[in-house]
Amino acid sequence: MQDIRQETLNECTRAEQSASVVLWEIDLTEVGGERYFFCNEQNEKGEPVTWQGRQYQPYPIQGSGFELNGKGTSTRPTLTVSNLYGMVTGMAEDLQSLVGGTVVRRKVYARFLDAVNFVNGNSYADPEQEVISRWRIEQCSELSAVSASFVLSTPTETDGAVFPGRIMLANTCTWTYRGDECGYSGPAVADEYDQPTSDITKDKCSKCLSGCK
Repeated sequence: MQDIRQETLNECTRAEQSASVVLWEIDLTEVGGERYFFCNEQNEKGEPVTWQGRQYQPYPIQGSGFELNGKGTSTRPTLTVSNLYGMVTGMAEDLQSLVGGTVVRRKVYARFLDAVNFVNGNSYADPEQEVISRWRIEQCSELSAVSASFVLSTPTETDGAVFPGRIMLANTCTWTYRGDECGYSGPAVADEYDQPTSDITKDKCSKCLSGCK
């Protein structure tokens, strides 16, 4: 269980959030390959995004289906990467379609990125403000001259563990308020800052444990 830092939770509720940056680590060392660090964008200086002192090279990469599922089955996200110069084709042929490799997804608000990413530095830089999820490459679902797509699973699914493999975030809720997973359908109780209210138009969830209580 990951304990989400309070500063990141606060950023989630800001009226004007900073951009959310998704950073990808593809670790193929367990299947005989190397570690790769990618980001689908550059920093404001037109350079690779740096996080915790490590550069994430700009490379076309896109993930989908990473939403949490509260109905019993683990989600099966898909990771799609460019096959520029046949790079993925070569690795897939040598490393059994990359099955068994690890994918680490990091979400960071731009507000907390390393100071080196900004022309004028960044006094809010904080290397601990990240949300991490880890996945295993289960299958290469598509491979063409343009791109490659991989189906991911949680590590507990691939190692036979019985414990449910969905991501758990401490003290924060990612379900839709009053949705199927939430289960609450009563009268208005509080606004997004946990302040009591009877006004249904202001009734919102703070996305924190205190909001559920």
